[in-house]
Amino acid sequence: MSNRFASEGVAIVDGDEGFLAESKQLFDGDVFTTTFAQEAVDLAARSEVEVIFWGPSFATSAGLLSIETYDVNPDVVMVLVAPVNIDNDVLRRAIRTGFRDIVEEPLQPDAVSSALEQASRLMQHRASAAPAAPTTPERVTRRDGKLITVMAAKGGSGKTVVATNVATLLARWSEPGTVAMVDANLQFGDVALVLQVDPKQTIVNAAKEGEGLDAGFLATVLTDHPSGLKIMAAPLEPAFADEVPTPTLTHILDLMKGMFDYVVVDTAPALDDRLLAVLERSEQVLFVVDMDLPSIKNAKLALETLRILNFPSNAIRIVLNRSNSKARLDMGEIERSLRFEISGSIPSDGLLPASINEGVPIVDGHPKSKPAKAFEEIAKLVLSADTPVADSNRKRRWF
Repeated sequence: MSNRFASEGVAIVDGDEGFLAESKQLFDGDVFTTTFAQEAVDLAARSEVEVIFWGPSFATSAGLLSIETYDVNPDVVMVLVAPVNIDNDVLRRAIRTGFRDIVEEPLQPDAVSSALEQASRLMQHRASAAPAAPTTPERVTRRDGKLITVMAAKGGSGKTVVATNVATLLARWSEPGTVAMVDANLQFGDVALVLQVDPKQTIVNAAKEGEGLDAGFLATVLTDHPSGLKIMAAPLEPAFADEVPTPTLTHILDLMKGMFDYVVVDTAPALDDRLLAVLERSEQVLFVVDMDLPSIKNAKLALETLRILNFPSNAIRIVLNRSNSKARLDMGEIERSLRFEISGSIPSDGLLPASINEGVPIVDGHPKSKPAKAFEEIAKLVLSADTPVADSNRKRRWF
């Protein structure tokens, strides 16, 4: 392999000489490798090393503990090379230890390339943010974006399908780069799967920046979709959800409202503190209700809770999914039960599950289908509405 990667500023550390020899071949044999971690740490302290690949020997709780005993230069980008079946507790600890990326063993060209590109972006961001400039690093044009939250009170209601199709339409109808989507279902988010994108970074990478997180860094962790939509992907493992506390999530949303005209948020089907914090920042809410009694019952309870919390009802749009199903439920009956008018309805169609499996939103793959037309009407509601959540009826803040 000739000159596949530049070796300058890179070190590989592991206790297995065989692993080091194989990894060295990716750099034409010209890269610093060592079985003694202190050697790499010393080079990093002198700024002679900018990226350290810690090998599989360190991908254990004991291995990570040993790394924590070293005074590693905080400017160094650390990458952990781990087995495919790495334990979730070890993954969490790796993030807390300061690792910026985790790649599978043995090292492969694509994985090394991705890790080095990510490291390069991070170092460029740090370099640009280093001077104490009077201007904000967010964007030259500060936007006053709208947050559109898509929620459901029951899993399997079609919430993610609604969110991805509406977001895709908004991206199509808007200027390039002005619409984003956040997967706030932090344990089991499916936005990346439904849209068939392969995120190199997720919301966990953003959360790791802590108080230093700004719009400039956020832009580097977003994933591009062919529609022009920018995606903030959910964590790749459910265990990582704990790495994104509610204050961090809301900070990310606040930053993104300043970066985009529209930010569509897909949420978990649970009325918890995290969702309430998201709702408080939302200009509009698309509440997806499925055509079955459990979904309607849960929706009624959730809406009653929002009423008690003085959430403005005029910000909520009820979206009825599978409206032509054989459930034998009357729409008028549903409206009376929920005490809300149905703003949009999506008919069942075999093209919908096919579009999910293909990773192509039905509004793109079958734009003339009945579900696609229904999503267009819902997206038009989003564009036409201008009712803010934080209106004069709000008696208190939740968080």
